[in-house]
Amino acid sequence: MSEVVLKDSVPRSGEFNDGKMWFHRKGSIVTIGITSSAVEEIGEFDGIDFPEEGDDFDKGDVFLTIDGNLGKLEAITPAAGVVTEINEAAAEEATVVSEDPLEEGWLIKIEIQDTSDLQEFALPS
Repeated sequence: MSEVVLKDSVPRSGEFNDGKMWFHRKGSIVTIGITSSAVEEIGEFDGIDFPEEGDDFDKGDVFLTIDGNLGKLEAITPAAGVVTEINEAAAEEATVVSEDPLEEGWLIKIEIQDTSDLQEFALPS
């Protein structure tokens, strides 16, 4: 069995949720995923509880839960917004997220209301 190598090469705009979540912003659309370190903390994924497209969240709301054999992650939103897309591949097979959390394993996209909500989480340029 080969070892999974987690890549940290995805362009990220910032991290939140104590460094367990990443986001990438293009305009008002924010793609959200989990970091490699969060994958290690959660362990083997047992399931992901995704929101529905069109769900509306306030900044700091829990929008998604990931259960694993080593722990659970309740993901909070870094900004208020509406879910515009869910990664269907990840919804069908959670290993997509654990094997490639920074690219193919992104979780959701939200359209945010105020980009200034993200400033406190931005990575230095």
